[in-house]
Amino acid sequence: MRKIGIGVAFLFVITLITFWVLNNQSSSTIKSELTDFAVQDTAVISKITLEDETGVTVVLDRNEKGWIVNQEFIARPDAVRILLTTMSKLSVKSPVSQQGMNSVLKNIIAKHTLIKIYTSSEEADKAYYVGGPDQTHTGTLMLMKGSSRPFITHLEGFHGFLTTRYFTNVLEWRHRGIFEEQIHNIDGLNISFPADSSLDVDISRNETTGSWTVSPSSSEIDTFLLMAYLKKYELVHYESFEETKSPEFLDSIRGTEPLFQISLRTFNHGAIGVTGFKKPIREGYDPEGNAIGYDLDRLYLQLDNGEMVIGQYAIFDPLTKGIGLFR
Repeated sequence: MRKIGIGVAFLFVITLITFWVLNNQSSSTIKSELTDFAVQDTAVISKITLEDETGVTVVLDRNEKGWIVNQEFIARPDAVRILLTTMSKLSVKSPVSQQGMNSVLKNIIAKHTLIKIYTSSEEADKAYYVGGPDQTHTGTLMLMKGSSRPFITHLEGFHGFLTTRYFTNVLEWRHRGIFEEQIHNIDGLNISFPADSSLDVDISRNETTGSWTVSPSSSEIDTFLLMAYLKKYELVHYESFEETKSPEFLDSIRGTEPLFQISLRTFNHGAIGVTGFKKPIREGYDPEGNAIGYDLDRLYLQLDNGEMVIGQYAIFDPLTKGIGLFR
């Protein structure tokens, strides 16, 4: 009996050791995979590509001034900042269970964004698939490219999922600034009102003295008022792109009489212009309940490159008071 007891004890010890070794190896293997998603130092990233399951691709390149979208447009600083922060703070909440693995893999294959991260070489330093949320909507399903082991990832302290931060709509990545000029970089500006030229105004800076002239005006300029007005051009953005109307419809808008035309003359960037148009609506009413044919909150804006975007009167009304503002 004593020998049997010793044998049982020995077998129990061996079983515990085996379990510990296997468990330790499994944890170690998972741990090495968990660290693959995050990029600790995002300052070394030179390029990011995002591609969805349909093949739509967005390319973000870093240059000396910031980030560029598809080698053509300035990228939204806030969107890039959120993406970089997400990539640096990304951590794994848990591995996907064996029972749910097949279902998760199928879902990721069906709908995903493949993100590739580059530093200095032509080959991606890191690539992984971003899927949808987990069942609790507090984690995001992700899969390293070349792996068959999906994980639930999250950001510590953030309650939600991360899928929407990895988007492939190029318009949503584009910066929406029109005017972003400091006063010291403004040489002058002209605003014309085709429906009433008596409101037209031209503001010019004297190259020698640095003094300002507002035309047409016979009275002395209120310098404080003028500086407050010019300061508004430090941050003028449009709201969104027009993605629902046909080119023919937008051409018809261009054929209507503009509300205003602004041309800002700068020392560094030359002339920057924008033209405003009324935005038709199918059915609408003013605050008194009267039927109206045009949007009272938003207008169309034609940029220098010919694109038609949507702006807000709340932004452009203060810029288009006309010469009366300075009299």
